[in-house]
Amino acid sequence: LIIFEVMLAYNCLCWFLKDVVLRLFFRQVWVLGKQRVPKSGGIIFVANHHNQFVDPVILTTHSPRPFRVLCAAKSMRRAIIGHFAAAMRAIPVERPQDLAFTGKGSVTVERDSAALVGVGTQFKEQLAAGAKIVMDDAAFVVESVIGDCEAVLAAPAQTGVVRSEFKIFPKVSQADLYKSVYESLSTEQSIGIFPEGGSHDRMGQLLPLKPGVAIMALGAMKDAGVQELWIQPCGLTYFHPHKFRSEVILEYGEPLKVDPSLAVMYANPATKRDAVEKLLGDVESAMLATMIPAGSLEEFQAILIARAMIKSSQDISQEDLTQTMRQFSRILSEHGKEADVHKLLSQLDAYNRALKASGQRDADVRLAPKKHDMLSATLLLRTVSVCLVLFWIWLPAAVLFLPVSVICRGLAKREQKKALASSTVKVKAKDVVASYKILVALVLVPVYNVILSIAVWFAWGRLVGGLGWIFIPVLWILLPSVEYACLLAGDRYVAAVRAVSAYLWSFKSGCRYLVQWRSEIVVMVQQVLRDYSDAVDSFDQDDRAEATKSTPLLEPREHASNTVTNVEEAFASQVSQKEVQQIMASVAKRTSKMRGRRSRSAEGRCSTPHAQPVRRMATEGVIRS
Repeated sequence: LIIFEVMLAYNCLCWFLKDVVLRLFFRQVWVLGKQRVPKSGGIIFVANHHNQFVDPVILTTHSPRPFRVLCAAKSMRRAIIGHFAAAMRAIPVERPQDLAFTGKGSVTVERDSAALVGVGTQFKEQLAAGAKIVMDDAAFVVESVIGDCEAVLAAPAQTGVVRSEFKIFPKVSQADLYKSVYESLSTEQSIGIFPEGGSHDRMGQLLPLKPGVAIMALGAMKDAGVQELWIQPCGLTYFHPHKFRSEVILEYGEPLKVDPSLAVMYANPATKRDAVEKLLGDVESAMLATMIPAGSLEEFQAILIARAMIKSSQDISQEDLTQTMRQFSRILSEHGKEADVHKLLSQLDAYNRALKASGQRDADVRLAPKKHDMLSATLLLRTVSVCLVLFWIWLPAAVLFLPVSVICRGLAKREQKKALASSTVKVKAKDVVASYKILVALVLVPVYNVILSIAVWFAWGRLVGGLGWIFIPVLWILLPSVEYACLLAGDRYVAAVRAVSAYLWSFKSGCRYLVQWRSEIVVMVQQVLRDYSDAVDSFDQDDRAEATKSTPLLEPREHASNTVTNVEEAFASQVSQKEVQQIMASVAKRTSKMRGRRSRSAEGRCSTPHAQPVRRMATEGVIRS
């Protein structure tokens, strides 16, 4: 009976999170490769971590097999998150960094010495064997404590530190954690883990993996007698992860079966480290195979623009589109210094900057009509009529829920600043924004609905006499359905407004050349994919042949006759001087605003030699970086 109640609560919570929370926040959640998940044996689900509390919710609610996710004990001690995590049967993980504190006094360590000397310290009370001391970018592990002002380090110090303040990271026993993991895997259940150790906003990149996932897998086979164990890689690709009504792709890769010979190596102290490193390397490769990797933020933006162009230029399924973009990413990674690939990167970067400077989006260029004839005018009138009808649904809903939107955004921004200040790996800390928008909304929206129900009762409920109080619970139950209908109507209204805006913008002289420029870049993207598809190994030969048969992967719908150079010259020479001045002023304003942010985040951003930010602008006469 207890098991039945637990599973009933688990299933109900999964339904609420999947069909209510995620459906409201995301416009679309694509799930690919679900058939690859093994149907038997213990499984360790591993995934990249780009969206703090949203990642485990997406993984748990869309998995074909239920599993228990590993969650930081610090998060489980929080009010709302802790209750949700407990209901989802999460396994708490106590991390030393979550228990770190500043030690009393100051310490001195001489170079090539293992003696730790303190002044005004309380080593006996605050330190223990195995604890870590961090100071001045140096870290030391304590082997033993002799007195309040004297301790012995596990190894001689490589650098000396004199009378420095220090932080203490206590040693944490993970015996309960491994016990819970082994019990789950030995009964052919599943667990989920994020091997990077924490969330970050380096889209398309993996942080160095922690060895815990390999230790758990090999320890389960060695100590718990697990015979069949799989590691299932999962890739989460977000498109604007911090924004409301965005999209996300969850892809299950090829499962990795843990080799029993590695468990034998793990049992031998001499080869234990080798076994862990071997399995960890295989896990990292399997995870990267489910992602769209990028060496930098600029490269990831170029991949997203190329994805939008390929998607709009041909009929292609979401799975094939994802595979194509992964192949395109490999081309940029392995052949980024080739002349044609580097030119394509420059064109994508220049096109993206031109869009930002003109205040338009790639979708506006795609939606702009190529001809202003009767057909396009008829479509415009129909779209305008849709806008007028939906406007009277969207406007009251937008005004009514403006306070909720402002509060959610404000609190999420505050949490973003805190996360950025306390992290050394985050670029802008956008990985926490969506989580806190959802958390605040989960509390605020029901309370706000109660306030609205009481307001309606005060306005009209008293007119019907003594039963007017019934308005409050009835409205509180009906309001979510009305709000969801308004949300869908709002999506249609925004799409219609963008279509009308694109049509009106198409009358400007600069629009024609951006449309032509975009067509040329589409051809360039397809040409690069055609030329380098056999030079990268993102597809097996059979998979590549099957994908080529199933979809016209590289055949464009539209053909452009002019070269890219001609389009750039036309764009530079025929756009009016007034529009040139407006674009130049917009670029200057955006550049001055972004310069401070880029200088602050440049240190933490990873990049590869071939993927440095492209600064050369293709339209020299119009736009300058």
